[in-house]
Order: sequence, then C-alpha cells, then structure tokens
Amino acid sequence: MRYYTRRRARLLSELAPIRDIVTLTTEDSVGKFAARASQSRIIASGVKSLHVNFKAGLAALRALRQCLSLLQHLEDLELHLVGLSHSSWVHILRSANLKNLQNLSTNAPHSALRRFLPKATSVQHLRLPSFCGDVCQLDDTPFPRLTDVTAATVCIAPLINHARVERLSVIDLGPEDSTVFPRMLKSLASSISTLTILHVDFNPGDRDILRRISEVAPKLTALKLIEREFLPQGRSLRQRRPWNHSVEWRDDLRRFPYLHRFLLRTSASLVRTPSIEREELALLRAWTCIKLAPHPSLMYVTLWYLVGSPSATLKSWKREVGNGVKWVLQTHAIPPEWDQFI
Repeated sequence: MRYYTRRRARLLSELAPIRDIVTLTTEDSVGKFAARASQSRIIASGVKSLHVNFKAGLAALRALRQCLSLLQHLEDLELHLVGLSHSSWVHILRSANLKNLQNLSTNAPHSALRRFLPKATSVQHLRLPSFCGDVCQLDDTPFPRLTDVTAATVCIAPLINHARVERLSVIDLGPEDSTVFPRMLKSLASSISTLTILHVDFNPGDRDILRRISEVAPKLTALKLIEREFLPQGRSLRQRRPWNHSVEWRDDLRRFPYLHRFLLRTSASLVRTPSIEREELALLRAWTCIKLAPHPSLMYVTLWYLVGSPSATLKSWKREVGNGVKWVLQTHAIPPEWDQFI
C-alpha cells in the first residue's frame, strides 16, 4: 500500500473532483482517498455513498478507519472486506459515528457491529449477508428507523424486536436446525412490524410454508420463495413439494388478500414439459382461480424452476386487468438478484 506525505495529500485534494459516490476496490485506492479527504473538508463532507469491496490487509486498516472517521455525512455504506479478524473490524469501526447513515450493507461480524450500530440511529435499510453462528450478537440493539432487513434466519428476531420492519429478506447462510425457522415466525408474530415484502429461503419439505407465513404476515404485497439448496440428511431429492396439491396451494395463496407479486424458485419441475406455455398457463389458473374468480390482487407471477439443470426455466407472467383467467407472458425475464423482488 502506498503512503502519502502531507504535501502530496494536499496536492491530491486540490486536484481531486468532489464526488458524492466513492468506490474503493484496492488498498491503494483507500490510501489515496483517505489522503485527499484528510486535506479537504469539502471532499470529505461531499461523499454521501461509500462502497468498499476488496481483500484487506493490515496496511489498509488505518486508512479505512480514517475514511469512516472523516466521512461524517455518509448516507449509504457498503463495507465488504475479506480476511479480517474480529479485532481488525473493531479497529475499523471504532471511530465511525455515522448519524446520517440510512443504508448499510456489510459482512462484518455481528459481535463487532454491536458497538457501531447503536450510534447509527438513522439506519433504515440493513443488509447483513454473513453467518453469525447459532446465537446472534445483535440482541437488544435498538433500530428506531429500521424498515428493511436482509439477514440469516437466526438474526431476524433480534433485528425486528425493536423496529417496524416492512420488507424482510430471510436468506440461507448454511445448515440450520429445524427449530430456527419456527422461532423466527414466532418472533414476527410478537413484533410490532407489519411486513409488506418478504423474501424467504425455505425448506422444500415445509408443506405449510404459505399458511405459516400468512399467520404472521397476512398483509404481504410481494412474496419471494427461494427453495434452499441445502437439504437435511435423509431427505429424498424427489420429496413432495408444498405446491403439489394445487387446491391447497391455491387456498393458501388466498390467505394473502393484498398479494400483488409472487416469485417461486425451485430445482423441481413445475410442469410436465418445461417451457411449454400452455402448461404454465394451466398451472397459473389452478393456483390463482376458483372457477372464473381470480385471486383478489395477484397480478404478477414469476416461475423459476429446474434451477441448476440444463432445462432451467424462468418465466414472468402478468394477469390482464379485468380478466382473471388470462395471463400474458412478459417479453423480458432475467434472473433477479438475490435481494431483488421480481
């Protein structure tokens, strides 16, 4: 990592343009930016969005800590570093006091975030794509403005206990015991949150997945079900899926009267012949219609099946307004990112 003298840093700050979005992907870029920002309040105060993604060595720790200390007006922080110890994370975050921070995405260990997050009282959108172990370390951390959470199942209860969350992404970060998901649902039932958007990585053997979700989040407007790739030992790959009984599946979808968008991703086949539109249309009607009466609000359905196989199929369908049984295939259907909703 290159080091900068005070004179060189001042020269860099005079030549550097003022940017509100800064992306740092190497140790040298961190050092160079820290040198600029340390010599210019205008540069430091102008940064609203900071994105840091690289494999950090010890040489970069001081510069990273300096960046977070200088950028007092950050609203958006993406901090993903590979290979850092717990003590290194604590060192980086120790001087950060980001009272204006609204969006945070980081792979920092949750035990290190315990000291940092109580100072970031304005956070609304929180992404924690890292596994924290069997017990989450963020219990009793207040989140007065939090509305959007992405985290592992075991972390959901601590994060939503003191927040009014509307959008929740429950992601699969490895093997978990069979009691974690029920505990998460129980915490949703007792929380003050009113979910409208939900992403869940679910076990394909959970036949009551829709019913169980509806009991704690009946006001969903968007639901994304992603079948977990990890299967517990002893389970057959040909096990029965919850949608195999289409009448029960249809009735369970109607437990969500406000549901507008629905996505299902599975390694199984949803139809006899993949990619045949008439078979998918028949499936959609079986799932959404009782005779000619459509689901009260469901307008968009994305079917993403045979994932991981050569016959993988992704189709997005839209129901015609005023016609409950007619679905139209959308012209462009691309795989959504893991944290996107259709």
